[in-house]
Amino acid sequence: MLGAIAWVMPEEGIALWGEAAISFSNPKDFYKDKLRELEVLNEVASQYSLEELEMDTLLAANVDSLLLNSAIVLDARERILHPSDFENGLYSFYHKLSKVNDLSKPLRILHFGDSQLEGDRISGVVRENLQTLFGGCGVGFMPISETNSGRLNVFKKERGWERYQVFGKGRKGKHSKYGFLGYYHRVSSDSEGSGTAEIELSRNSRYFKKAQNFETMSVLYGSGGKGCNYELSTDTGMISKGNLTESSMVNRSMWQIDGFNTGKISFSLDAINSPDVYGVSLDCRKGIAVDNIALRGSSGTDFTKMDKASLTQQLKELNVGLIIFQFGLNVVPAELKSYRYYENTIYKQLVLLKEILPDASILVISVTDACKSEEESFANINLVRDAQRKAAKRANCSFWDLYEVMGGELSMPSWVNANPSLAEKDFMHFNKRGAKVIGNKLFNAIISDYNDFKSTSIN
Repeated sequence: MLGAIAWVMPEEGIALWGEAAISFSNPKDFYKDKLRELEVLNEVASQYSLEELEMDTLLAANVDSLLLNSAIVLDARERILHPSDFENGLYSFYHKLSKVNDLSKPLRILHFGDSQLEGDRISGVVRENLQTLFGGCGVGFMPISETNSGRLNVFKKERGWERYQVFGKGRKGKHSKYGFLGYYHRVSSDSEGSGTAEIELSRNSRYFKKAQNFETMSVLYGSGGKGCNYELSTDTGMISKGNLTESSMVNRSMWQIDGFNTGKISFSLDAINSPDVYGVSLDCRKGIAVDNIALRGSSGTDFTKMDKASLTQQLKELNVGLIIFQFGLNVVPAELKSYRYYENTIYKQLVLLKEILPDASILVISVTDACKSEEESFANINLVRDAQRKAAKRANCSFWDLYEVMGGELSMPSWVNANPSLAEKDFMHFNKRGAKVIGNKLFNAIISDYNDFKSTSIN
């Protein structure tokens, strides 16, 4: 009864006589107090200025090699969890990272996720920080076109391409030889073969500088290529032209290029029998490469729908050291009592990736908090998170509990209502500022764990 009275009571109360009145505290007043109590947001307020959270600010400018020789103090909930107390699931990656300067090609990190990663969010900060410490440049692999056109790291235009995707509601292909980015593109439709298409890449001067200063460009493709002519040019003229390799296998053509210093880059195909084009990459010759792979609408259960042999061919030559596996938002709206089936399905994806890349490490990142409204989280968030954690442990993968890192149940409204706001008003996605905070927290967790690895006798 008191609760009902509290909800209907006017905000100003009910006047009785003189200055006397009856009033009730609004339940939302208590809720707002809860918003202000999140320790993680107090930490953000103390560590970042508004300027530091803006898009064109290089947070990586404060990252230096001293981090590799000092202990990073983390809250227990921010630390990476491993399959057991005696097994560091990221050992293989850390071993390669410690020798990254001796490697003949970039050490690649594949950051798979759902719409929480769109626009290079989270991945971009991790990339810039790691490249600052260990070397490297460029934005890594990108699909020709995407379900969301809001990529931030470079500007991209395309024409003449037909897109097919394994995930979400997009158009499916006639075969399952999708690229590891989740797509394949053709110059024309699956039922035809000839046509022309072009992709144009240009600098985003407001984004991280290392992302723009790459040394190589490559195109990954397969299945076809007969009579396929390409041209690669910049504003200053032609860089290369010729024929793509005709083969049923996966191929990668690579060219040396001086970033965007000679203007925008144009790559065009004139094909009689179009190959399946999986993506383009902008990389350094050495150092760290991080691919932002945002699969909007995916639950992370699509890898077993892809042709394993083709996927293996694509990835085996890319020197992948780490796979970051971050999904869950698309599972949350269908509230179930049990997520055992989801756990088993995620486990199968992780096992497949380990079979394809046995020398790579896998870090599973949990679903974030997500809310139906400002007052109500989805009731199943912790169940989805628990299923992901169990699947990771069964597959001997490491785990980072982002749900707890951001504050746990009903924490997303606090991020939305922070000043400045750190999340979107859909109460599900971080905005650019929030993604920077999370990206730095993930980077700190990795470096802290890496420093622990270096200090152990096993190394």
